[in-house]
Amino acid sequence: MNRMMTPGFSLIELLVSLTLATIIMASLTGVVSTSLQVQNNSQVRNDLSQQASYAMGRMTTAVRESRRLILPLNDNPNTNWSEHIRQQSIPPAPPEGDSTFASAVLALTMNPYLDLDGDGWADANRDKDFLDINNNSIRDANEPERIDEDPWGDGSDDGAPGIIGIDDNGDGTIDNSSATYAFADDDEDDDYDEDSELNSDEDNDGSLGEDVDLDQNGDGAPGLLGVDDDYDGNIDEGSSYDDDEDGLSHEDSYDCFVYYLNGNNLIERLPANKDINNDTYIDGLDFTETIIAEQVSYFRVERIVSDSGAVLVDLVLQLTHSGDEVRLHSQVRLEAGL
Repeated sequence: MNRMMTPGFSLIELLVSLTLATIIMASLTGVVSTSLQVQNNSQVRNDLSQQASYAMGRMTTAVRESRRLILPLNDNPNTNWSEHIRQQSIPPAPPEGDSTFASAVLALTMNPYLDLDGDGWADANRDKDFLDINNNSIRDANEPERIDEDPWGDGSDDGAPGIIGIDDNGDGTIDNSSATYAFADDDEDDDYDEDSELNSDEDNDGSLGEDVDLDQNGDGAPGLLGVDDDYDGNIDEGSSYDDDEDGLSHEDSYDCFVYYLNGNNLIERLPANKDINNDTYIDGLDFTETIIAEQVSYFRVERIVSDSGAVLVDLVLQLTHSGDEVRLHSQVRLEAGL
């Protein structure tokens, strides 16, 4: 008698199939997990790269379009620490006794031609004055604006030694000075207004004109001695502290771009082109701050003076997160873009 065979799997075949399926699923899960991890690592690295590139671009542009590097300073032979290099590790890990690992900072004056509010005047030109060559009280095409031409003892006009909230001389203290008029101590060296001219080093600290007197060129006369500075037909009229002979004193101080670390965040400080403190006068306390890079693990700024006298700024920025690291290095010349 013929028996009918019913299709199906034996118990052993089912167990083998389930085992194989489990192995295949486990393999696929590992592949997917690895793929997701690779994708996540790639995204983290791309994010770090984008942040680092953006921040480095902001700083190099600021250097290229600035006329004056404020910080770092040149090395002072009277101190036992380096001031031309400012570097900082996060978390702090300086070699023992290495004072070059002070708070890292880059500070410079803003682009003298930048007009963010579109009013036809450079934002750095607070008093909106110009060389009135034709003496017609109208700014003609060939008459340049006058930028930062009449600062006062407090160069940054913020009421603090040096730049407010910044360790200017790298000695580990912020806004510290024992000078009689501490707010006028622009380099935090416990003295004030000790360089009578922008290009002088009367205090022998290695830096030129970093702490100038109220009379910016030190000649005891309004503007330049014996010169009609404002083309109004009069010579040396007014106060000796009136560096541009416009009848006002100290009305156009430095407008500072500042880059420094707050924790592991790189901060960009920009001067405001409008009064944000509800005063009638815009001063060095009118500024905005923005985080331009996070997860910063190392920041280094070096001031280099070439044989020709050109000022170079060497920048290193490193970002680290979850084992990924991006490090950028750039060297740019002051005023290169002007």
